[in-house]
Amino acid sequence: MRVTANMSADSSIYNIQQGRKRLDKLQETISSNQNINRPSDDPISSRLLLDIGDKIKASDQYNTNMVNATTWMKIADTALSGMNDTMLQARTIMNSIISGSSDPTQRQLVHNQLIEFKKQIVDMANTQYGDQYVFGGANNLVPPFNETDNTYAGDGTERQIEIAQGATQTISVSGDRLLQGVGTDPSYGSTDVLQTFDDLIAAVGDTTTPSDAAAIDTAVQSLYLASRQIINAVNTNISRMVRVDNMSKLNVNNKNTLIGIAGNIQNPDLVKLGVQLSSENNAFQASLASTAKLSQLSLLDYLK
Repeated sequence: MRVTANMSADSSIYNIQQGRKRLDKLQETISSNQNINRPSDDPISSRLLLDIGDKIKASDQYNTNMVNATTWMKIADTALSGMNDTMLQARTIMNSIISGSSDPTQRQLVHNQLIEFKKQIVDMANTQYGDQYVFGGANNLVPPFNETDNTYAGDGTERQIEIAQGATQTISVSGDRLLQGVGTDPSYGSTDVLQTFDDLIAAVGDTTTPSDAAAIDTAVQSLYLASRQIINAVNTNISRMVRVDNMSKLNVNNKNTLIGIAGNIQNPDLVKLGVQLSSENNAFQASLASTAKLSQLSLLDYLK
């Protein structure tokens, strides 16, 4: 088959167009500093990058969940530790009057201290994080506890967060489990803490009411169980914080791995691209030069 001048011109124009595309692609890659700028550049890698992007977004959400949860649990830990300290103080006071007292002044002093200890427990049980009651379950309308009648206005909900795909973590302690000793899964104990303080206050007596040694002994036993109940909640909260902290570190490592994989796909080798750009530019200029010579042929050459 004879190659005509017209065919040569068409081939030259095609080569120029292809060379221009390659140059444009290289320049776009260098200027954007990304190997893939649209799905058509590499459909398979583009799909992988989309999947990685979704995983990174989910990782960011898990991280936000865990940061908020950690703050929540730290606030709870402060309150629970305060309750534990108060319980220890109450036990120390009761050891000094375990058999009652015939001294009205001492009875009144212990009586008043126990009242203050109960108030402290209630105040800490009504701790808030923002506008939410830490020990109120899912009810944030009113404080969960009232020291006058020991009622609980919250519910038994223990809040959970998602810390990984298909994995959740409980982050709150409900007040009914904590101070009333009700509920299961988990159960911290079965003692009514606030009622125990009321029993202690009544058993100790005051300036006009004598101590009831038998009632003190019974109430002190309940106080010990109540103290263990608070400690159980403290330990449970700490173990939850440890798990969330471990999952947070794992989440960060997973995210960094995903970012590394995406970077390996997207980050171009600029030195290599610079060499390719120079080579392609030389080839393109050569195509232009050869086409320019071809264009010097006469119209009769194209008509042959």
